[in-house]
Formats: sequence, structure tokens, C-alpha cells
Amino acid sequence: MPDASSPKGDIASRHAALTRTFIVRALFILGLIALTYAAIKLSTVFLMATGAVVVAVIIHLIADPLHRRLKMQKKYAVLSAILILVLILAGLAWLFGSQLAAQIDTFLDELPRSVEQVRSSVETSPFGEVAMQAWNSASEQAGVALSYLRGLVSNVVNSVVGLVVIIVAGVMLASRPVSYRDGMLLLLPSQSRDRVRSVMNACGRSLKGWLIGQLISMSVIAILVSLGLLLVGVPSWLILGLLAGLAQFVPLIGPIVSAIPGLIIAASMGWVPFTWALAIYVGVQQVESNFLTPYVMNRTASLPMVLTLFSILAFTTLFGPLGAVFATPITVVLYVMVQMLYVEDTLGESLDVKGETEHDAPAGEAESN
Repeated sequence: MPDASSPKGDIASRHAALTRTFIVRALFILGLIALTYAAIKLSTVFLMATGAVVVAVIIHLIADPLHRRLKMQKKYAVLSAILILVLILAGLAWLFGSQLAAQIDTFLDELPRSVEQVRSSVETSPFGEVAMQAWNSASEQAGVALSYLRGLVSNVVNSVVGLVVIIVAGVMLASRPVSYRDGMLLLLPSQSRDRVRSVMNACGRSLKGWLIGQLISMSVIAILVSLGLLLVGVPSWLILGLLAGLAQFVPLIGPIVSAIPGLIIAASMGWVPFTWALAIYVGVQQVESNFLTPYVMNRTASLPMVLTLFSILAFTTLFGPLGAVFATPITVVLYVMVQMLYVEDTLGESLDVKGETEHDAPAGEAESN
């Protein structure tokens, strides 16, 4: 047997170390592949769990300030936050419910008529043949977009049981976040728990910051689009503005899809309303992308736009339309994990990761315990 201090022993030791490193990395890659395969097969459960985390984070956006500033016990702060959210939704339904229901009916009746009217105008235009080719191409793209939107709405609205499970699970997660976090940490070796706990806390703070930015952007876009279409005289301005605001939850793609119905209805009224409606949609998105989002996200959490786009495409391909809804929040978490666990820990680089420290908590919030 070669002596460890001899050249042969040294080579054997290095060979054994390289073999162990190779095996560990191979097992790690195989584990990632297995987790990805399981996630695809269990995509509904995976997305429901993600939705529950998002619900829990929204609840804590209200509960954490109540706990800290009003010195409420955490369980009462969570209950108060849930009650506040219910009251907000009930108040919005009371203020706008009847008008929104009427506009939904008008919208569903107006959209098919507007499509036919625009088609007839295109056919009788001086450049009818060329215009019809462009119309058919645009209609095909619009059909894909509207089919995507219908599938998205169908998956979200018609899955009542799934929504109930998401809400209930979210409330349970919000009530005892540390218990569930530490329970997951028990699955890891003891020497890794502190670091992984820090990463999970950073992911939570980053996700909370991203949600704050999204809620602000969604509210501003819904208000601006609604008011703009109202001034132009486009019917169903409230439902169209609400649709534009909700679609902002899916960055880049959502705003484009949500603008199609409004532009079709405006086009049926004439070129002048269509031009104004187009200017409103484009102008609001320019304000959002160039001023609002950079201002908010620089203080909370941000993702590179290219990464956001490809994450939406990837999750839509893997999980269908519903995957697009949760693509960005999942990517926010994965982005923080890669920065901290791989770039910082493995590569030894120093990064300023949003949410890594208590100071990065949105609006001065500390982590939820």
C-alpha cells in the first residue's frame, strides 16, 4: 500500500478527491433533473404551492407592520391582515360590483361585434387585399393571444377547489412561517442549516419586495388605463382597465395581451378613437417601464428583463398558461438562490443581493419570524 507522503500516495489521494467531487456533482445534477421531472409531472401541485406562498407573503405585507408597530401578537396580526384584505375586497365589490358586472356584459357583447365591424372596414378599404392579408395575420396572432388569455382565465377562475386550497394553504403558511421553514431545514445537514436559513429569509424578503412593486404597478396601470379609455369614450373602460392592471402581474407579455380587446373595440368606433386608445396603452406602458418600475424595483427587488421574458416562456412551455402567472415570482426566488448559493458560496464572488440583509427588507421591514 503506497505511503500517503510518497508521490504515488499523493496522486492516489488527489485521484480519490477528484472522484468524490465528480460523484457529488453528478449526483447533484441528477438530483436537479429528477426534481425538474417531478415538478413537471406534479405541475399543478407545484403551482398551487407557489400560489400559497404568494398569498402568505401578501398577508405578511399587512401583518408585519401591525406586529412591529402596534405590538400585536403575530397570530392576531395575521388574523387582522386577513380581515383587512377581506374588507378591502368587499369594499371594492360594493363600490364597483354592479358597474363592473354591467361592463362585463357590455364587453362580452361588444367585442364580437367590434371584431366583425373592424373586419368589414378592412375588407372595404382601398387596399383591401393587402389589408385582409395583414388582418388575417393579425387575427391569427390575436387568436393565439386571446386563446392564451382564455386558457389563463379558465385555469384560474374555474378551478374553484384549487383556489380554495391555495388560499387556505397560504393562510396556514402565513400563520406559522418559521415552523414550516425550520421543518424543511431539518432535512439538511446541521452544518448547512444556518446558511440555507439565510438564503430562505433573503428569498422571502426579495419576493415580498417584488410583490410590493407589482401591486403598485398593477394599481397605477389599472387607474391610468381606465381613466384614459373613459376620456376617449371607449365602452367597458372599467373592465378593460382592470384587465390591464391584472395582466401586469405577467410582465412583458401580459400588457400586450390585455391591450388587444381594448384596441379592437376602439377600432370599431373609428380611427381616431383607435389612435387615442393605442396612444393610451403605449403611453401607460412607457410610464410604467421607464419611470414607475425602475423607481419601485430599485428599492425592492428586480430581475433582468431578458431573464424575466425567458422565464415566462419557459414556465408557459412547461406548465401551460397558469405557469406564466407564477413564472416571475418563482424566478425571483431562484435568482436569489443562484446568487447566494452558487455565485457567492461556490465561486467566491461578492454580490449585493437584494434581500440578503435585514436592511433590504421592503419599507424597512425585518424578516417574519
